[in-house]
This record gives sequence, C-alpha cells and structure tokens, in this order.
Amino acid sequence: MSSPSTCGGTSHTSPTSVTTPEDGRPIYKPTWRPFYHFMPPSGWVNDPCAPRYDSTTGIYHVSFQWNPNGPDWGDICWGSATSADMISWEIQKSPILSPDKSYDAKGVFTGCFVKGHDGSLNYLYTSVSALPIHHTLPHQAGCETLSLATSLDCGKTWKKSPKNPILSGEPSGLDVTGWRDPFCARWDSMSKVLGLKCTTLFGIISGGIRDATPTSFLYKINETDPSDWSYIGPLTNCGLNFRPSRWSGDLGRNWEVTNFLSINDEADPTTTHDILIMGTEGCLDLSGSSVNPGPSRPCRGQLWMSGTIHKSERDGAAEMSYNFGGHLDHGCLYAANSFFDPKIQKQVFWGWITEEDLCDDLRHQQGWSGLLSMPRQIHIQTLCGVVHALSSDLPSITFIKLIPEDGKTFTIQTLATEPYRPLIERLRVGSRHCRLVSSLLSSNGEDVKLLPDAVRSKQWELQCSFSLSRSCSRVGVSIGHTEDFLSSTTLVFDPRLEAFTITRPSLPRPDTSLLINSSPEVAPHTLFTTQNPITEEFETETLDIRAWRDNSVLEVFVNGRTAISTRLYAAEETFGMRFFAIDDDFDADLTSSRTRLDAASIWDGIGTQIE
Repeated sequence: MSSPSTCGGTSHTSPTSVTTPEDGRPIYKPTWRPFYHFMPPSGWVNDPCAPRYDSTTGIYHVSFQWNPNGPDWGDICWGSATSADMISWEIQKSPILSPDKSYDAKGVFTGCFVKGHDGSLNYLYTSVSALPIHHTLPHQAGCETLSLATSLDCGKTWKKSPKNPILSGEPSGLDVTGWRDPFCARWDSMSKVLGLKCTTLFGIISGGIRDATPTSFLYKINETDPSDWSYIGPLTNCGLNFRPSRWSGDLGRNWEVTNFLSINDEADPTTTHDILIMGTEGCLDLSGSSVNPGPSRPCRGQLWMSGTIHKSERDGAAEMSYNFGGHLDHGCLYAANSFFDPKIQKQVFWGWITEEDLCDDLRHQQGWSGLLSMPRQIHIQTLCGVVHALSSDLPSITFIKLIPEDGKTFTIQTLATEPYRPLIERLRVGSRHCRLVSSLLSSNGEDVKLLPDAVRSKQWELQCSFSLSRSCSRVGVSIGHTEDFLSSTTLVFDPRLEAFTITRPSLPRPDTSLLINSSPEVAPHTLFTTQNPITEEFETETLDIRAWRDNSVLEVFVNGRTAISTRLYAAEETFGMRFFAIDDDFDADLTSSRTRLDAASIWDGIGTQIE
C-alpha cells in the first residue's frame, strides 16, 4: 500500500483557493472532496471490506480500511456504514474493529462477512502482528493470521473470538509472498468438482508462492462454525507475470482481495461463468517511461479472469485454469470487493479510488486520502453474429470468449460493469438535463458541438453515442475547464490503434509534475462488426461513452466492457463540452464518410437530493 511521493514545502500557491493567516504564510484550502461518493469525514481510506445485504433487517453494510488519525496509511482499523437502499449511508463515527490485541496490533486488514446458523454476523479479517509486509520482502511466518469477530446485535457491536487467531498463518511448507484478505461464499462449481454438497462454504486467502505464481489459497469452512477452516490447496497456477496480451493485463506476482463468483449467462441460463476478481501486485512496467519525480502509482492492476475448475493432476485438489480475462478497471481503482445483492440479483462491488496522483503535501492539507468508488454491478455481455473487430484478429483479443456460430460468425462474451442502477436514477433527481439529437460531425475536428450552458458544475453524468465512419481516426468529447478549452479533460477513441485515452489537465505551474500526476489513462478498446443472418448486412457497434464526475473523481465506462477511473485535480471549473471527430479521406458528398454524434445527454448537478 504505497503512498504518493512528497512534494516541496508549504510555500506553494494553492491550485484551489488560498487564505493568508496573521504570519503571512499561505494556507491551502483544497476543494477536491467528492460530493456523492462514499467516504468518512477525514482520515486515510483504502480497501472496501465485507460488503453485504442483511436479509433479516433489510440493511446493506459495507466496511472499509481506515486510519481515522490522519491522511496517511497506518493504524489500520475498520470503519463501517449502513444503508437501507445502498444510496444514502450512515457512517459510524468510530471504528468497529481496532488493532487492540497482540495478534492484530499492527493492523486489522481486509476481510469478509459470513452469517452464522444462529443468526450471528461474523467478520473474518487479516490480523497483522508484524510489519513491513510486501511481496518483494521475505514473508515472516505468522505475521498475517486469520481472525474472527462476531456481532449478536445486528452489527451494532462486535466481539473478537477467544479462539483468535483461528488460523495461525499460511499453509506449512510454502514460501508465500502474502497471505491476506479472506473472501467467503458458496461456490456450486467448486462443490461439484470436489464432490461436496452445494451448501458447502468456501474461503480463499490471497497471496502468492514465491518465485512460482500469484494465487489464492482455497479452504473449506465448517458451515456451523466459521472459525473452522480446512486447507485444500492453491486455487490457480498461472506463473509469474502471466500476460496473455495487452487486452488482458499482467497477473503479477502477488494477489490481493481476490473474490470468486459464478455468473449465469443471461443469453443461455444453462451456462455459468466462474470468475475471479483480483488485485495484481508486482506487474511489469512496460511503459518505457522514465521515473516520475512527482507522485506516481505502483505497478499493479485490478483484473478479472474466467476459468474452468478441475481436479489438479498434482495433488488431486481443485484448481482453476485460465480461459480469458481482462481489466475490471484500467485506472486508479484497486482492491475491488463484492457481494451478491438479492434485490437486483447481481454481483455488486466497490473499489478503492486511490489518492496516489496527489503529492503528500497537498494530500495532508486536505485532511483525507482515498474513497470508495460508486458501487458497480456485474454481468456477462454477449454479442452474436460477430465477424471482426476494428483491427485485431478476434482470436488475439484475450478478454473475450469466442464461440463459433456457422463458420463465418461468432458469439463473443466478456465481463461488463456499470454503476449500480438505482444509484444512477437517484443521482439524477433534481439535476438539469440537456439532450442533443443526432448530428454529423466535421471531418477535421474543428466544427464541434459546444454546450456552454448545459454543464457548469463539478458533479455531472454524461452519456453519448457515436457512429464511426470507416475513415475515422479520432473521436470523442472534450470537457472544458477554461472558456477557450485550452485546459480540458478529453475522452478520445482511436479506432486504428484500438485505444481509448483520457487526457487530464495539469496545474498551470512550472512544478506541476511534482504536485500531481496528470499522465493520460490509456486502455485497449475495440468495436465489433456483426452480420445480420437474414439480410447479411454488416453493422459496426456504436461507440458508447458513459461518464460520472464527482469533483476530483471521474469514472468512465465505454461500451460497458471498458472501465477507467481517474482523478482530476486541475479541473476546478467546467465551461461546457465539445464533441469532435476527425475523418481522413472523406467524401464531402457522402454522409456515410462522416462520423455522427447519434445522441448525447448530460445531467448537471447530480446528487444534490441525496442526504
């Protein structure tokens, strides 16, 4: 859990607002705090913990790693919040679990929830007794253990088990890179492979085997006693820094906050996809860029993989092989943690939105660091009759499952996400809605749509859709932070490179690189062409962009399957949006040679009705 690099002294001019006390020294008044995102009033926040829905009370719960004593990592405990609708949250003022025992004196790390047969609520968490812990360092045996806390009053108070730690450390005989972040649930596919009843409860603990593979360690849990765990074996064996292609990311050397889930195929209810979601540490830096002297992010990823569970040839235990996978988020979201929401029948997750793009001085002055993302729901996206992608051969795109149809076309499937739909609708209440109808865009990017009055706030939602011409080389939207748009945030798609990029503004200062990291966010993305089986006509997907801004937080979703979270620290004002395209070798007499903005909707001032 890295901290941003420090910047200089306190004599910088504030990028937001400045007041001057009696001694004449400037004081920063940062205004980057999000409005509708989930976070406590102050302190450091990282991983979401134990999200769940309590059917007995009808209440949602989510906890989070928290240092209430300051905006730096340390003294890690659990904060907690409850909600009747997963929209309006009541955050408890004090931690519910603190490092107050010898076995967890160095931190109450990430964990999960299990409901007991007696109606009790149980938290399972990583109890830490020694630091530092990092996958690059030798792992001290027993520094990370598994502990249990129980509530008998619907989560109001929690009592740590006298059996703690219920597991004293990693499996014997293994040199691990980490062993933390338990996750528990039923897993029918695993039960079938192991010949166990479908009510079997499984647990996994994330980490890796040194010089061999990142993995999660699989356990069977006694259904009547959540403190009774039996080790089965490593869940995966993909090798170090396994990277199928640029589409799928780097599985790294150590995993954190791994979740398992089975998602039913909406197109074929008889089919189930077994998915792992994991934070991947120790990824290779393939950017080729020089070391940034200012704040930077560690080489890690937030990935997912779909696999097949089978008996291991090595020891007869269960193992999950890799079939296809990709990025759950390409930006600054990490440590995603999920649960199944019975109300919407979807798996829902939160992620940690990091503060690593901001230098320590500015982060300290705002008094808080990090927050939770908008909750997101997961589903399988299916496209039928696919003929090709924009440039890449279909078999080379390793984040999709490729299913032949008739020899010429394919069905493709992949994991897709979007913000929790009830939250989207609630955020729009009281906002100002503006809609643009279909319009051809200029071929050279100059004749753009400008909406100077449609969006002025720092809390808005954007939806827009483009039909691309065959000669389109760039298309997207620019959000102006000055009236001349010289300072702007730009969401742009390059169909030839099959890349979606978010460019972010920098502070208008010569030392801006020491203060904030404003490097572009880049994600591989493509559009698929399908063929109608009756008319045999070809049709390419539209480019669909959905974005939510909440002051310094921007969460972007492209065609549902490409998500990018980022931070905007030099975007204090909004002066409208421009939609643009560049079409090469176009015919002015043919409208089909020009890219079209099919529609755009903007909701400005969202979230004002949420208390």
